[in-house]
Amino acid sequence: MNGEMYQICCITAAAKKALQDGTGILYTPSEYVFRTEFRFLSEKVLLIRKNFTAYNVEDWFEHCKRKKLMDMKFLAPVSVSDRMVLGFSNTSQSSIVCFYEGGKVTYFTAKWEFDPTLKWTVLYTENEWSDPPQEKPHFEDHTEDFAKTLEKIKGLAGQLGFEGFAQTFQEAWELLNDKKEFSDVDKLALPLLPAKHRQIFAAASKADVFGAMGSWNDSPPYVAHEKGLDAEYEQLSAELLKNIRLAVLYAVNEW
Repeated sequence: MNGEMYQICCITAAAKKALQDGTGILYTPSEYVFRTEFRFLSEKVLLIRKNFTAYNVEDWFEHCKRKKLMDMKFLAPVSVSDRMVLGFSNTSQSSIVCFYEGGKVTYFTAKWEFDPTLKWTVLYTENEWSDPPQEKPHFEDHTEDFAKTLEKIKGLAGQLGFEGFAQTFQEAWELLNDKKEFSDVDKLALPLLPAKHRQIFAAASKADVFGAMGSWNDSPPYVAHEKGLDAEYEQLSAELLKNIRLAVLYAVNEW
């Protein structure tokens, strides 16, 4: 899983857990992130409009609570027009949606910038959801479909001669079906999630092979073309991305 989506999932899960427990947020920044800040929409305070910026996740969460935050969801599209762009920054199209007392809904989107410190600065901007749906988004558990897709794309990877990818898909399948010790893949985890959701999230992280050089987007499509398997590659790759995103949406949001 790319760092952008991983961070936004971590923040959402940490905020959700803190809201449920009535505590402060517990969040540890990744080593490759220098700074994360959040720019809120302007608010009227004593007849004056003010802009508030939080310079870390903790201050962001506390300001959201002051605004009567009730719930939070992670959102991301389950398909993209071009999977090749997923190897670049600012392409995940993910957002954190905040539900406030009184029915107000806003969402934060992120812009990643490479910093002179050779780390990333992440700038989240709040946007108003002017016409939100009557009910909050709800996501079903599609584990069975995800497992079937992993089995099929593992077979395709073998046909194409990419045994490394075949092994990756096998390991993701084992995680999804609780056949692999979770301690082996702690780096894929979101420790604040319930156990079942951690397994699903870890499987989705493991299976996310879409990137730039050396990824499933790189050599496999050309080999598939040479072998006359273009259609199968395209179909299964789209299925895989869809199931990865559905798994993450369920794991992070539905508990």
